[in-house]
Amino acid sequence: MLKSVLEELERPQTLAQLASRLHVEPGTLWGMLETLVRKDYVGLAYSESPSCNTGCAACSLKNLCPAVGSEAPPPTPVWRLTTKGRAALKQGL
Repeated sequence: MLKSVLEELERPQTLAQLASRLHVEPGTLWGMLETLVRKDYVGLAYSESPSCNTGCAACSLKNLCPAVGSEAPPPTPVWRLTTKGRAALKQGL
């Protein structure tokens, strides 16, 4: 299931979006996200986020991201893969 979460987060999403796409309860998904954050596979998406590695203007996903242009974490958190998460997914985590 964690691999499915990583695959879905190739496109930044809110908890509600992710839960709907994976057909799981948000509470269950929250626990998975906490685990993935601790392992540095996912993080919050916003312009100055260390998870994003770039500002929104230079981001290749800006047209897909609900957090585009946010200077700080938006009121509704938007999750995305980190560099480590993308590498793990490519290696078939």
